[in-house]
Amino acid sequence: MRQDPQTAPPQPRRKRTRHPRLSAGDRVRFAEGTLSGTGTVDAVTSDYAIVWVWADEGQGRRMLMQGYGSIVSLDPEGLNAENFDTDDGGS
Repeated sequence: MRQDPQTAPPQPRRKRTRHPRLSAGDRVRFAEGTLSGTGTVDAVTSDYAIVWVWADEGQGRRMLMQGYGSIVSLDPEGLNAENFDTDDGGS
């Protein structure tokens, strides 16, 4: 049975969260509870809410759910010359 829209209780609105748009291969920093570190993004869901990271220092592959106790952001120190094409077009 349908309720009249004027008498129906209001439905809570879902908050939209914008997650950083990370891509496979990006160098990132992450924090989850007492664990923190750096690593390389392996995969990301289409809404960027879940990120799989190969963590440095032998910590393995981790699934991080952004907004649920995990923080994942680009690692500015990971942006060095090895990540860029240095072909100067010569020889």
